[in-house]
Amino acid sequence: MSTQKKIFVVLTIVLSGLLGLYIVGCGPRIEKFGEAPDETAPKANIGVVLFNPQNYIDKEVVVEGTIASECPTGGWINVRDTSGSAIYVEMHSAPFAPIPQRVGKSVVVKGLVYQSEGSAKEIKLLGKGLVIK
Repeated sequence: MSTQKKIFVVLTIVLSGLLGLYIVGCGPRIEKFGEAPDETAPKANIGVVLFNPQNYIDKEVVVEGTIASECPTGGWINVRDTSGSAIYVEMHSAPFAPIPQRVGKSVVVKGLVYQSEGSAKEIKLLGKGLVIK
């Protein structure tokens, strides 16, 4: 084998290895926190949960959407789904808190539906786990 062919083969191997490392290191990252929701679990539409809370209070649901806003320390997020509805997900009392700066990321959330105290009586989720994509 000529010297040029040897150099070509070595360069091809090195470049292939570097490309593989780039793909693995820069590919989509999935972050899991708490009791990660089963990806095959049926997902509840946020709008349906908010407008029919009597069917969901004290029940565990899985919702999917994007992070619309978040706590600067990771204590809560607002998740908006394709219907445009958003739900507050409280994580202050959960055994995890995602790292902030995830606004706009896709998320799957597992949580317990509850109604907040006070005059507002908002429907919220007590986060048990989430997957950020």
